[in-house]
Amino acid sequence: MRSFRIAATAAVMAASLVAAAPAAMANSFDVPVGGGGRVSYNDGGDSLCASLSSTSGYDVLSMTAYPVVSGRGPERSFTVHRGEVVCRSLATAYEDSAYRYTGILGYEPPCRCGSRFGGEFYS
Repeated sequence: MRSFRIAATAAVMAASLVAAAPAAMANSFDVPVGGGGRVSYNDGGDSLCASLSSTSGYDVLSMTAYPVVSGRGPERSFTVHRGEVVCRSLATAYEDSAYRYTGILGYEPPCRCGSRFGGEFYS
């Protein structure tokens, strides 16, 4: 009987810890990627954005974001020209899916030269 009470007490304590656990933390960020480029993610709006300042020495910022585990959300690829901000939705991604983004700041016409960047976040 004593071992039953101990097991029951442990189960109640474990359940209360799970119930008291905080909701997933917001994963929003806004980071410079060099050369006047920025990448940001708004977790509340599930919006991934990239921008390139109008005074940048580069012509374009091209990037791709994809889930680390295939099938956990959409892949988004887009290009931003000097002076623009472009946003794409990740609303169909599973909550708290790990994402990677990679990109390049470059010139037009397209070349393999420029500055590469990348990072990770959770949707």
